[in-house]
Amino acid sequence: MFTNTLSQNTQSRSTFWVIASFSSLMLILGGMTLSLAQETRLVLPAAKAADSTHASSTPDRLHGDLNTQAIDLLSQYHKAEEPPDLLRVAVRPEALRPAVNVPASYDSSAPEQVPGAAPAAQPKETDAGKLQLRISARYQDPKMLSVLNSTNMRQMTSLFLEVSQTIDARHVSPTSYEVRTAAALEGLLRALDNPEFLKAAGARGTDANLQQATESIRQLIGSQPTRSAEEAMGVMQWAADTLNQQLGIRPEIVALEFLNATLDSLDKYSAFMPNKVGNAPSAQASVSTASLEERIVGVGIEMKKHDNGALIVGTVEGGSATEAGLKRGDVLIQIGNQSLAGMGLNQIAELVSGPAGSTVDIQIDRAGQKYGATLDRRSVYVSSVAGAQMVDDTRKVGYVKLKQFSESSSEDLEKAMWKLYNAGMNSLVLDLRGNPGGLLTESVQVSDLFLPSGVIVSTKGRNASDNTTETAKRAKTWNLPLVILVDENSASASEIFAAAIQENGRGVVVGRHSYGKGTVQTHFPLNTVSGVLKLTTAKFYSPNGRDMAGAGVTPDYVVQSANEETAANLSADNDLKAAFEVVQSGQPQQLAQAAGQGKKLNTKPVSAPRAFEELPAPAVER
Repeated sequence: MFTNTLSQNTQSRSTFWVIASFSSLMLILGGMTLSLAQETRLVLPAAKAADSTHASSTPDRLHGDLNTQAIDLLSQYHKAEEPPDLLRVAVRPEALRPAVNVPASYDSSAPEQVPGAAPAAQPKETDAGKLQLRISARYQDPKMLSVLNSTNMRQMTSLFLEVSQTIDARHVSPTSYEVRTAAALEGLLRALDNPEFLKAAGARGTDANLQQATESIRQLIGSQPTRSAEEAMGVMQWAADTLNQQLGIRPEIVALEFLNATLDSLDKYSAFMPNKVGNAPSAQASVSTASLEERIVGVGIEMKKHDNGALIVGTVEGGSATEAGLKRGDVLIQIGNQSLAGMGLNQIAELVSGPAGSTVDIQIDRAGQKYGATLDRRSVYVSSVAGAQMVDDTRKVGYVKLKQFSESSSEDLEKAMWKLYNAGMNSLVLDLRGNPGGLLTESVQVSDLFLPSGVIVSTKGRNASDNTTETAKRAKTWNLPLVILVDENSASASEIFAAAIQENGRGVVVGRHSYGKGTVQTHFPLNTVSGVLKLTTAKFYSPNGRDMAGAGVTPDYVVQSANEETAANLSADNDLKAAFEVVQSGQPQQLAQAAGQGKKLNTKPVSAPRAFEELPAPAVER
């Protein structure tokens, strides 16, 4: 029977997914790669602990202080291969002010085209392995499963119509319904070959039934024109009925995957994002954007996938994990009495999560020795600014790492700079390596701290509201000589800032070519279910009018031998050594002085950047 075949194959395919995902994470050493892989790190706002199912021996208890760095990268589950989005609209908790008011509704009629404003469609994701990983992640995610288990077919059809109308009105380059429907059916074919989907769908029957169902869906592709949302919905309902009859699959999960596959076909970033269990659907619903949260409730750990559970890559200052002595390199292997081996990050996050004031028992493996700790969940502030220090006392070079562009980034960065300035700072190295982006408004405000004048960024989309130009407006700016560090993991808002500084001749960019994410996403609260629709609504352009999508930022000085992950300290970091050399050259000072006088000097041509191979040690070791 097909049921038995499913249970037998699920383990092997799931194992492959875990190994493939883990391999991608290990290759990138802390971020995304140009092959679009990216580690998923979650600051755990923890929620309910799971039932105990596995017994284990009692480990030693953790103790001692922790010298830690805070978060480097956060991302949503469904974007494990991509950087978090550049958000024009951040739909945030009540306590935090949104950058822009989110539209409570949308115009279902297609908007007028803005002449010359509609950019080309983003490259579609066609790699079969990545699409399978995305399907697996969807049906391991508790929030997606919660929507599935609490929504009937009538609501699913209403959701599909709502999403379709919003795509028509606001997506930067919507495809036709015929293209979307064919992509959705192809997505269902992939899902029928995915063990996580089949498990969640409750599929039953024989292999022959599965083959028959697959052929039925395949024959439907392109068999009749689909010209409207209603016609596409009819195809969705037919597919749901067919798979229900032939495999016993719930119609609701077919409709959900049809919707998700439709969004996958638009671009790499558009997605349906369900809310947590229990949130009521509303056009004004508050949705927590995990990658931009500054105040979280949890134990305060940052992790990525590991075969035995989750590898801890950092803890949050003020969290119970820091106080308990957890540190980078520990492997979280057990929560309560439940082993974490083979679990996905979202499942682990669900187990360790919980309300403020509650506790969770954990077990870690540290270099082969097991330790246990009881952590309490509490509210902690997660600043986007970290590591502020004087890294060269002789030349008075200050250093600050900006981990992402969240709501208080400009404020926190300026506070850190004032402390360094009062300590005698003459030049600043601002580290954007691994910074995946964040709020568009914050990237503009951070740029405005340093630019006395000039264009910062422009955006272009289908609607007039998506076409904007941001310029420097701040009355008083910092005129410190500035060096910016970027790498292949610097994306989105990071690239806006780096390009604004580089093309306005305000500072020098050092490191490696940035990621090249040049699109803006908007979050639209949904009426039908509790969640948001995230759509790509615009592309952004550098001060010189350069399309940033797929292009990114080329450093003025390229450091070929990156060692950020392995350097014992900042003084051994090759990127920072290159920054010291650039500071010593006097070029950042010349650019800062010229900018203060309203002049613009050029840095080295970005088409032929200077390369650093072996660099001298800094004058003063930290």
